[in-house]
This record gives sequence, C-alpha cells and structure tokens, in this order.
Amino acid sequence: MPRARKQPAAVSAAVVAPEVSVPQVLITRDQYFQDIKVRWQIHQYEVNKLREDVSKFTQTVSPFVMKAVDYLAEKYQQLSARRVAV
Repeated sequence: MPRARKQPAAVSAAVVAPEVSVPQVLITRDQYFQDIKVRWQIHQYEVNKLREDVSKFTQTVSPFVMKAVDYLAEKYQQLSARRVAV
C-alpha cells in the first residue's frame, strides 16, 4: 500500500525582531583593561602549572614506556628470528 503524502506545513506570519536598546556602560575602559591584564596573569599562572604537571607526568611515565618499548623490541627480534629460521 503506498504511503500517503503529507500536507505542506502552514507558513506562519513573519517574525518581527524586538527593538534592541543600547546597553549602559557598566565598567570604564580602564577597568576593562585592568580586568584583561588580571585575567591574562591568571591564564599564565594556570598554563605554567599545567606545564609543570605535564612535565611531572612525563618523568613518571617515561621509565614505564621505555621498558615497554624495550620489551616489544626484544619480542619482535625473537619473532622475526624464529620466522626466518622456519
């Protein structure tokens, strides 16, 4: 049985944008620049702390990664030598 065709959607009236009023000045330009400077200092502090954490992480993990790489290289050598011998 064929599907019934849907009726087209009714078009509503045009939407009128509300009037936008100009916002009042909440802070002065100097206060705005001071705020930007403080936020930049906070950003720099956080980025430096992140760098320190990443550095500690790599120092902690690197011995385990090197051990895994050495193990895999050794196993690869054993398997490739066994495959050549067969």
